[in-house]
Amino acid sequence: MNTSYWPIHTANNAPSLAAKLADFWQNLLARLEATSEPRVWKASDASGATLWNAYDPITQMAIDNASADELRTWLEELHYRS
Repeated sequence: MNTSYWPIHTANNAPSLAAKLADFWQNLLARLEATSEPRVWKASDASGATLWNAYDPITQMAIDNASADELRTWLEELHYRS
């Protein structure tokens, strides 16, 4: 599977087990859905800041824990690749 490693974030606080399980579940659902559209979902870090995740089933690329601007850039790059 081709997975994007951009962006790389370092967190001050490690996410809780519940947050890790929720993120895992969302990633699993994103990969199982039978759609060609990118799937985007919101998450939050330990301090409550909003982070964004996305998965593109066509390219099989993902972005995790991104800011809104980083997500927008990633989606635009996906659009112009195809």
